[in-house]
Amino acid sequence: MKKIMQERYSCREFNNQKINQETINEILDLTRLSPSSCGLEPWKFMVVSKENDLKELGQICNNQAQVSGCSHAIIIIARNDLKEGCDFIRTQVDRKPRTPERLQKALDHFAARFNPQTDEELMHYASLQCYMASANMVNIAQSLGVKSCIVAGFDADKLNDFVNLGENFKPVLVIALGYSDEEAPAKIRQSLEQVVIYK
Repeated sequence: MKKIMQERYSCREFNNQKINQETINEILDLTRLSPSSCGLEPWKFMVVSKENDLKELGQICNNQAQVSGCSHAIIIIARNDLKEGCDFIRTQVDRKPRTPERLQKALDHFAARFNPQTDEELMHYASLQCYMASANMVNIAQSLGVKSCIVAGFDADKLNDFVNLGENFKPVLVIALGYSDEEAPAKIRQSLEQVVIYK
């Protein structure tokens, strides 16, 4: 992990080598194990790998060449269907063995928490969980020799149309993945003394 954290950087120029499906599957399979608030996992990961789709996605992402030129792009998508009565929340809660009474108690807990929230507030909550998954994704990729770039600049309306999953889903990040001939730049960060506060 130390080597991963020291050497991972935001790749801006990918070469033409494609990531094999086994590696993509491993990145996604490990990313899905990421932590999330209450273990709800309010996300989906859309894989884009066709040349024409990557070009379109690159245009949507403000013409960023690292998107159009990568091997695969993963669109991380937040979901806001977390209110009482939705199938998703019930499925997530019902994964652990519970008595009917304890299941209802858990559902009531989430209803009290999420029902008062607006769709925008729920999207904000889900987006925060997606950011955790994205951090894991790029480090997992790095551990497998795959470079990455986290992209948050895009035309939101056009990206919504591109993923086309409906009003309960919103793309929050695009992760460009691929191989590169670039040399990793020297890492510049604040010192430990600058960022750590002991109390």
